[in-house]
Amino acid sequence: MNLHHKSILRWVLSLSILVFFGLFLKLPDVAWAHGDQLGADENSDVEKEEEKGPHGGAVIVSGDNHLEFTVDHASGEIVFFLLDKELMAIPMPESYSGVVYLTMADGSKKTFDLKRGTEGQVSHLEADTGIEEIGSFKIVVSLKNGEKRDNFRFSWAPDSHED
Repeated sequence: MNLHHKSILRWVLSLSILVFFGLFLKLPDVAWAHGDQLGADENSDVEKEEEKGPHGGAVIVSGDNHLEFTVDHASGEIVFFLLDKELMAIPMPESYSGVVYLTMADGSKKTFDLKRGTEGQVSHLEADTGIEEIGSFKIVVSLKNGEKRDNFRFSWAPDSHED
């Protein structure tokens, strides 16, 4: 009987260690870029996609639509486009607003409000950082649609986006 309890104890201990290290190793991916300033993401259905959007930016799924993140490296302008399921740009609803939190490669942090802009017939949200040759950074986007708020995380490295 004593041997059975030791086996169970070893199994529970092993499982606990695996769970602890599994959570510990994932923590740094979640914790970067203004973590406690934003709180937890409300939208757990958001997942990153590997494909590029019609404007050459990174695309993530957001509810029934997609969100495309683009950066003009030379001017530092950041633009977010709303895309449908076929990755076609659709107008950004008037109810959307947001803030971007940048963590620059040197560790400095910057915050910018998103403003409404248009490209052709399609409205979008943009932030003019005023940082020429912006370089690498991590970004947290806090989008608000009415009372609903979603946080999205992206990384930008100009070298990986050159054609």
